[in-house]
Amino acid sequence: MLRSTLWLAFLIGLVAFVAVLVTNDFADILRGVAMIGWGLLAIVLIRLVALSLAGTAWGLTLGHCVRLPLSLYVGLRIVREAINSLLPAVQVGGDIVGGRLLAQAGVPAGLAGASILVDLLLQTATQGLFAVSGLAALWLAFGDTPIVREIGGGLIIAVPAVGGFFLAQRLGLFALVDRGMGVIQRFLPGLVPDEPIDLQAGLRQIYAARGRIAWACVVHLLGWSTGILEIWLALDRMGVRSSFAEALVLESLGQAVRSAAFAVPGALGIQEGGFILLGSLFGLSTGTALSLSLVKRLPDLAIGLPGLAAWQMMEFRKAKLPLLRRRGA
Repeated sequence: MLRSTLWLAFLIGLVAFVAVLVTNDFADILRGVAMIGWGLLAIVLIRLVALSLAGTAWGLTLGHCVRLPLSLYVGLRIVREAINSLLPAVQVGGDIVGGRLLAQAGVPAGLAGASILVDLLLQTATQGLFAVSGLAALWLAFGDTPIVREIGGGLIIAVPAVGGFFLAQRLGLFALVDRGMGVIQRFLPGLVPDEPIDLQAGLRQIYAARGRIAWACVVHLLGWSTGILEIWLALDRMGVRSSFAEALVLESLGQAVRSAAFAVPGALGIQEGGFILLGSLFGLSTGTALSLSLVKRLPDLAIGLPGLAAWQMMEFRKAKLPLLRRRGA
């Protein structure tokens, strides 16, 4: 049932994505993308920096618990992003895979799972702060207008969800998950791991290092901010002069729209609509806004496809290792 729903969401998003492109002079949109030229490579490199910062922040939360190379966190963070962006799965599917791969690298399962929960919370919270900065820039530019109030109302709705996620982690509610898995194992052996995962103990271990949590938040904010450079560079290469405030609004609120559409794989069609709406506030044509959206999707492919290939290689090696051991024996 869940798989069917995900595929349906993917097909709806794909139809919306294609429709918005073909009804707005697709050739003109592609010309806008082509105008960026060498800037496309620079944008891919900027996205790599953003993902490296996100991986660094993830590693910071675990640095006092386990000793692993930073490159591992960065590599797994790229895999997480690739799955979330390119595969027809809810945008946390890659995070589940990332936690499992981290456990395969030697991190206790409970600690690996807890690190994903904490990292998702910090990502969401810092993205919220980033979006608020964009809303503030929008308010300074246009004042107390209906569109500013509507966007502000949408951001306020997310506050209880983030707060509830934090309280669930801190008040021990994930201990219920551990108990539930124990019950499942008793009645349906083999469906869940035999050994207790103990997510709650992992969460306590991570939150004990408050300084590392604070630094992880700072690094996540830096990662979100790199997207401003992507927007500015793309518009500049297309011949559109934009201010820092305009690039901030387009990036921060565009990312917020994409995250809000988590049920649609890759936010297909939703991201495009968001850029059209936000771009119109600053006088961007629909074609320019759609060119900008396509440019933002280019790193998803350029980085995501190698990320998916790396994931499959990891899975292949994991599946092949027991066979090699049996042959050796």
